Amino acid sequence: MAGDFKITGGAPDLPERLLRGVALAGGLVLIAIMLLVSAAVFARYVVNQPILGDQELVEIGMSLVVMMAMPFAALKGAHIRVDILDGPIGRRGRFWGDVFARVVSCFVLFLLIRKTWDKAWDAREYGDVTNMIEIPVWIAYGAISVGMALFAVVLAGQLFNQFRRAVPARE
Repeated sequence: MAGDFKITGGAPDLPERLLRGVALAGGLVLIAIMLLVSAAVFARYVVNQPILGDQELVEIGMSLVVMMAMPFAALKGAHIRVDILDGPIGRRGRFWGDVFARVVSCFVLFLLIRKTWDKAWDAREYGDVTNMIEIPVWIAYGAISVGMALFAVVLAGQLFNQFRRAVPARE
């Protein structure tokens, strides 16, 4: 089912290009984190001058990397899939297993999106910041919410396309 979320019409690969751009931005954040960690290790152990707030930046950055890459990975089918039961349950079983997994995932993502979005608004309202360098934490919560929402849209699109292609006939 990899890559089966396409919108037909004017711009067929618009969702894919958007998600690729988000994933690329996540990759750039990952490169920045690697450079920061390298600089922090050098500064701490060679120059004996630690970088203030490097751990906070890494923690926030890694949550962004994961949430920015997940929708594109789902679109491309680049996630881990355990197919122990695929042979015994056949094509129909795999179809309904995929339906079940996508419906449950969308539901859980919906709950998580609501919670993190509410947390983002609470953090913004109360002015929550990180301890060392006082980064507003609502920004990270908001980005995580957006990443999960994009992931849910991908799953919903795959579910729609799955039913559009219909249940497979006999084996």
